[in-house]
Amino acid sequence: MSHLEATPPTPPLVSHAVLMAVLALTACAGAPATAQAPSPADGAAPRAHMYTVSPEHAAALAPQATRADAFVEVSGTGSVTVLPDRVQASFAVETRAADAAGAAAENALLMDRVIRALRGAGIPGLEVETFGYALNPQYAVTDPPRSRVIDGYAALNNIRVTSNDVSAAGKLVDAAIGAGANRVSGLGFGASDTEAARREALTQAVRSARLQAEAMADALGLVLGPPLEVHGGAQIPYPRRGGEVMFRAEAAMDTPIEAGDLTVSANVTVRFALGPAKEGR
Repeated sequence: MSHLEATPPTPPLVSHAVLMAVLALTACAGAPATAQAPSPADGAAPRAHMYTVSPEHAAALAPQATRADAFVEVSGTGSVTVLPDRVQASFAVETRAADAAGAAAENALLMDRVIRALRGAGIPGLEVETFGYALNPQYAVTDPPRSRVIDGYAALNNIRVTSNDVSAAGKLVDAAIGAGANRVSGLGFGASDTEAARREALTQAVRSARLQAEAMADALGLVLGPPLEVHGGAQIPYPRRGGEVMFRAEAAMDTPIEAGDLTVSANVTVRFALGPAKEGR
């Protein structure tokens, strides 16, 4: 009679959850975290067992990497002073007469005197231009009855003078007023070349922004990455206005007017990437 020998059953595959539980219990007990195959029956070859972890589970167990979209955004400013090398002044002559022709004729006479006086003041590089002329009726209200009637005409003529001698500002004002100008509508100082100052102001602004970003990244224990976005710029300075000018019938000296300095300002906003953690932090 033949004898049938029983074949040992095939061990079942172990799930990921069971594997993790076994490894955890083994680690607590101080034993190495290795899987042991069950003892084979007498005479049977040992069977090898392989436990695998899914890619999703492995990614969940891996340490988190630095986020690619982590950033710090800062703003920086810079300013550079420049000396003005141009003066610009605006004068006006206003005249009134009973009729339009009379107002216009008187205005033309006075403005001609003003222009001649300015050109003859010996101011180097003087440029003169007319930029506005108006001739308007003037009204009065009768009583009674209350109604508007023309009471004369007013002529207004404007000129603008420019010179590269900023120290001549007072002489310009005195020459114009002395010849018949009855309005000083503008007085300012400017710089003809501010490009170098604008570049320096921008450099200062970017350096200021980087220093702030480096301080913030260091406080967070991270390495400061490259700039991602930059916004801003430097503005050409507006002409600096002169002080209030007082009319004087006679002057023993030029009207004192100080030019002062001009300021070129720059503002930037920079977004820097944040890198990995610093070593030792």
